[in-house]
Amino acid sequence: MTKFPFLPAALALLAAPALAQPHEWTLDLGHAHIGWEIDHMDLSRTVGRFDDFSGTFLIDEHAPEHSQITVTVQAASVNSNHVGRDTHIRNADYMNVPAFPTVTFTSGEITMTSPTEGQMAGTLTMLGVDAPVTLDFALITDRAYPDFIPNYDEIRTVSFEATGQIDRTDWGMDFIAFPGSPTGTTIDLDIHLDLVDCASLPADKLATNVPCNWGYVDGFKGPNEG
Repeated sequence: MTKFPFLPAALALLAAPALAQPHEWTLDLGHAHIGWEIDHMDLSRTVGRFDDFSGTFLIDEHAPEHSQITVTVQAASVNSNHVGRDTHIRNADYMNVPAFPTVTFTSGEITMTSPTEGQMAGTLTMLGVDAPVTLDFALITDRAYPDFIPNYDEIRTVSFEATGQIDRTDWGMDFIAFPGSPTGTTIDLDIHLDLVDCASLPADKLATNVPCNWGYVDGFKGPNEG
């Protein structure tokens, strides 16, 4: 399978070669991760993730600047493997989940730095504030699933990794418990995801395809879920 000669965006910038119009790719929720790290008093860094998020990936292969990518994170799904800390992150000192339940990234300018790497500038909306963020991204692979894996239907998949850095105070998240507080202000973002070409599957396969349905269809069970 031939790879595209360029990558139009950080999260999903490939489309079927024959399509001149924007083509929608589906986020494989079983193979997606939005993580973060932050300083903890210059000791081991606090690491966490968000467990509930979704995205829309409309890709224009021939005019990548027209591609549109949005990712919406449910703020309450923050998970740092510490119940008390996560409860604090959800309150008004930090993410203020009751007032601002979602965090949204909307893509903007895309710049390629190599055939497989680039930068995507966009807007991150958090706590009711819009502020710019830039993600560095790389294509990891572009391939079809093997034919021997049931209900994956040799679906074409592209995988990406992206990183970025934000200062939480840019969104008004300026809580400092005390000088030398255990919570830093600079947050490192770490993103891993697969996008699958569900739009190109025939109808008879779409209803049973695992990455096109898992996490999207109530009651749909994936491998090893009984």
